[in-house]
Amino acid sequence: MPADILDDLGYFSEHAKQGGGFYLLKSTDQGRSWSDPFYVSPEPNAEGWVGWPNNCVHGVQLAAGPCKGRLVMPAFLYKEGESGQVPGVRGGLLYSDDHGQSWKVGAVLPEGSDEVSLVETVSEGGIYVSYRKNTLATGKRHFARSTDYGETFCEQGQHEEVPDANLHAGLIRYRGGEGGSEDLLLFSSPSPTKDITVRISRDEGRSWDFSRRVERGLSRYSDLAVMAEGTILCLYTNGVVRDREKISVARFNLEWLMSGST
Repeated sequence: MPADILDDLGYFSEHAKQGGGFYLLKSTDQGRSWSDPFYVSPEPNAEGWVGWPNNCVHGVQLAAGPCKGRLVMPAFLYKEGESGQVPGVRGGLLYSDDHGQSWKVGAVLPEGSDEVSLVETVSEGGIYVSYRKNTLATGKRHFARSTDYGETFCEQGQHEEVPDANLHAGLIRYRGGEGGSEDLLLFSSPSPTKDITVRISRDEGRSWDFSRRVERGLSRYSDLAVMAEGTILCLYTNGVVRDREKISVARFNLEWLMSGST
């Protein structure tokens, strides 16, 4: 989860371990080397949900407010007796206030929720998440908002203008590099199972009215990053016969992204 994280943490977890827990690694040299992994078992929330990280996506470190410095990562949450594609499992958030040494279960998404992507919003305490549903799917991308630094969700809905094939997607804030004046959200996903596409929001994820296709052909999971000088990176799986034959990275700038619409 190094993107948007000043504490230089990475994680990996045992696949679908009901009951939560994961391993963390730390780097102090921009990912050139890593510490030995150490095991973390997040503290359950008041309702008894436990958790571990979602797959293949970055988290954020909050930059404003009394919880400045808090680490927030997307998670799978589990509670015995709850419904779900995997019984008891749904999407949500984990957070840490001690630079990743210990973690707590935060906001919980509704039944049918799955993999989550997130960004900090400009309003204090705000977090916007975009997520897929594996059950109760509607063919549209779902979202939720938190105003208490990731501890609960206060708003939920779906984006009618964003098709969704129940896939993991990338989400990141773009400010144009050092000294930049832009303030946009970028979202990456196929449309719906081919032609990896990046969408732009100018209103903190309220609407996604501009998009450009990055590459034609079958594609699936993706994530986004922004380099210090403003170059945008889109990492995605793609292929000719299957959408997971290889992993590709596209590099482009905002000018290219804005020069054509699909």
